[in-house]
Amino acid sequence: MKIEKLIIYGFGRHENRTIDLTSQMALFYGPNEAGKTTMQQFIIQILFGFPARKGAQMRYEPKNGGKYGGQLHISDPHYGKLVVERIKGKSAGDVTVWFEDGRRGTEVELKQLLRNYDRASFEAVFSFSIHELQGLEGLTETELSRTLLASGTMGIDEVTRLEIQLEKVMAQLFKKSGRNPEINVLADELRGIEGELKEYRQRTELYGPYIERLQEIDDRLVAVEVEETKMDQQMRKIGKWQQAVPLLADKRRLTEQLKTMEVVQFPLDGKRQMDRLVDKLSETKAGTEHLVNQQSSLPALEEGEPIFALENLLNRESDWHHLRMQLVQKRNEHIELSEDRQTTLSLLGLLEQQALTVDVSLSNEEQLVGRLKDLDVEEEDHRFRLRNLQEEKNKLAQIETEMTSFLTGEPAGTERLAAEQWPAISAKLAEAKAASKFQTTGSGNGQFINYVLIAMGLIVAVYGVVQSSVLLIVLGLTAIGAAAWLFLKTPKSGELSAEYKATLKEYDGKESEYEAISRKIAEFDYQLDGLMAQRDAIKKKIASYSAEQPAGPAKVAYQQLLLQIGLQPEASRTMVLELFEKLRKVQSMHSRLQRIDSEIRLLEKQQKEWLEKAEAACEKELAIGELIPSLRSELALRNQKQEEWFKIKEKRTTLLQETSRLTAYQKQLEKEQQALLEYAFAEGVSVFYETADEWERKQQLERELALVDGQLNSIGEIAIPDNWQFDEAGIALESCHANQKELKTERNVLLAEQADKQQMTRLLLSDSSYEEKQQKFEEKKAEFTDLARQWSISKAIVAAINQTMDELKDKKLPAVLDNAQLYFNKLTAGAYQGLALNMAGYFEAERQDGTYFRIAELSQATKEQAYLALRLSLAKSMKNSHPFPIIMDDAFVHFDRSRLQQMINLVTELQKEHQFIYFTCHESMQQAWPNAQIINVANTERSIHS
Repeated sequence: MKIEKLIIYGFGRHENRTIDLTSQMALFYGPNEAGKTTMQQFIIQILFGFPARKGAQMRYEPKNGGKYGGQLHISDPHYGKLVVERIKGKSAGDVTVWFEDGRRGTEVELKQLLRNYDRASFEAVFSFSIHELQGLEGLTETELSRTLLASGTMGIDEVTRLEIQLEKVMAQLFKKSGRNPEINVLADELRGIEGELKEYRQRTELYGPYIERLQEIDDRLVAVEVEETKMDQQMRKIGKWQQAVPLLADKRRLTEQLKTMEVVQFPLDGKRQMDRLVDKLSETKAGTEHLVNQQSSLPALEEGEPIFALENLLNRESDWHHLRMQLVQKRNEHIELSEDRQTTLSLLGLLEQQALTVDVSLSNEEQLVGRLKDLDVEEEDHRFRLRNLQEEKNKLAQIETEMTSFLTGEPAGTERLAAEQWPAISAKLAEAKAASKFQTTGSGNGQFINYVLIAMGLIVAVYGVVQSSVLLIVLGLTAIGAAAWLFLKTPKSGELSAEYKATLKEYDGKESEYEAISRKIAEFDYQLDGLMAQRDAIKKKIASYSAEQPAGPAKVAYQQLLLQIGLQPEASRTMVLELFEKLRKVQSMHSRLQRIDSEIRLLEKQQKEWLEKAEAACEKELAIGELIPSLRSELALRNQKQEEWFKIKEKRTTLLQETSRLTAYQKQLEKEQQALLEYAFAEGVSVFYETADEWERKQQLERELALVDGQLNSIGEIAIPDNWQFDEAGIALESCHANQKELKTERNVLLAEQADKQQMTRLLLSDSSYEEKQQKFEEKKAEFTDLARQWSISKAIVAAINQTMDELKDKKLPAVLDNAQLYFNKLTAGAYQGLALNMAGYFEAERQDGTYFRIAELSQATKEQAYLALRLSLAKSMKNSHPFPIIMDDAFVHFDRSRLQQMINLVTELQKEHQFIYFTCHESMQQAWPNAQIINVANTERSIHS
């Protein structure tokens, strides 16, 4: 798998960035805070998802908003070319995978592409940083061996952490001789509770008979309660009988009265309806007679002359006024336009015919504006060059003044000479001080050290002779020889050279003075170089501005365009556009005057037609000024005659309509009256009223009967015994009360006995917490069982982990170690030829001479080389199953020049089959890595290929 392109929508400080990875080795360079870690996390999070919002890892959402996420363009040996896009959505983001054949996928297809790897598994093999390598220094030998083992075997790191965690959990649950673990504490508690339960069982045998008697009393109390309930039910039934008897008598009486009623039906509210109909009929007959008398008293009148034409003209009065106003306006407008045209022509100094011949089209105006802009730009460029030339001359004068003022403070020649000689003198002074210090302190301390070494050598040698140990004898003699050599080499006092003495005498204590002179000379030279560089730059600009010669092609083009349009080429640039507008205005006014003349003729024609229609409607001649008043006067006269005729006609029609209405209403009332009589089976109005009285009596009886039925229903269902008399209810109630009294007396006796027996049981067994102890015992036993099950499960998992680790060491690790030994040998330039796991489970490195060293004994850089060799070997062994790129973050910073070159050579060899992505903040790595694509993180839009 190879990452070919990174497209960042928004991720941390990076936004709208596209980075092409064209080489198998991509080196991302940038200073601290440039965003290297952000770029590394972008690759990992696009592949494996954004972290949770409240998790420990950062999400790198853009601070200023915008789209969150991006794309990775990937080339895979199995799936081909594809694009993985992840943007903001659910917690891990919404992911889309575009395949080369056009298919789209989601998280399922991405997991297949990643070979079901999660982020932790990927980082355990294919991604590591300087922080992991720095952590090797503080590890113990066991921890270091486990770390290297985890580097060489995929997944064993997680298994090891799980094993340690489970062992801690097991120690918290149970220890063979412990007291604080949970299982040990529960076992002690269970033993104590079991002893207490045995005592409770022995004491319960004393109160068994009392418990049996208490059970008998409880049974009898329940039976008494049942009998009392039955007695209450019987008393309630007798009470219902006493309530229902008078109601049943009333129901029988009302039923018999209803049977004697002959009336079957009667209209609803019939009596009131009949009263209303009788009154309406009398009122209707009187109204009809009055209307007939009014019709006979109306006079006769002829219809007036028609007024339609007059109304039509007056309805259009606004049109007449509008027509006259338009005519006045058009005439005034014609006069004003004529005067404006003459005034404008006078200002222009042209005849009308001359002004109409000038071409004032938009295209010519656009060309004219363009020529004016070009001319303005041409003149502004000339003025700009003159201003810049003058500014640069002023700057030159100012900088020369500054240089003259600055040179007045130039250091003296002696100070400059002292500053040039001080580096050599300071080195010689340091040598003289060191020699002096060694000469004064070495004689006393050296002699003491020599004596101590001789004494220790003698003691070790004598002890070696006593123990017959050749090694101790050799060590003792070696210490004595070293003491003798130091005694001979220790300088004597007074042997300091004359050159050192002269140097100390002349320069000792004057270091700060000479350092100040050196800094003063350096600062003066630096400032003087800066002033001279500024002066040279200003002189170059003055020469460039002076060499430029202005040209005027824009002015010639402007004059030629004026001639082409029809204007004089001497026309002022400031007035030409206004002149252009004035000419266009003259041509517009000419067209408008012609249009107004035609409109005036049309309005005069319409005014004449109006006058002819008005004279025809009034049948007489009219004046234009008095047209509307004459029409109104004629219309008022004709309306007066027409209104009189309409009033009489309308009144006659109204009287006829009202007479007809009353006649129809009278017939309707008589029909309704007959319907009421037929419904009540009455032959006349008087019989109808008698039937109404009888119907109201029947309705009253039915309401009383319904009330009685409602009361009986509220009492409920009543089963009265046959031949039962009302007086028997009192006797039955007295019998029930007597039985209740006997049952109450018996219950009180039983309750007293129950209280006595319960008191006796309390005396026999003062502590009634047996059940609580039993419950507590069962709960503790269940808790003990759960903890034991947890301990057993953890024990089984630890055993499985140990077996798995043994299998990994025996089966998988040897295959990885073969390549790791080869890589380790190359990285150490042959200094170490082997890397193996000994019988005790610790990693050892074999030196070229065959000597074995524990990994903990090696230097920090050599440990890191072993760690990297195992990591790279594991990645190579997984190439076919998991062909992922390898991501490293400043993993080689602790290497010296030789070891770094060996590491670069190894990665160059491996990058034929693996893509490497390296992040660094060290600028030297850009020159140290050959044939690598260098990407500046601070400016991701530019890539440099070395």
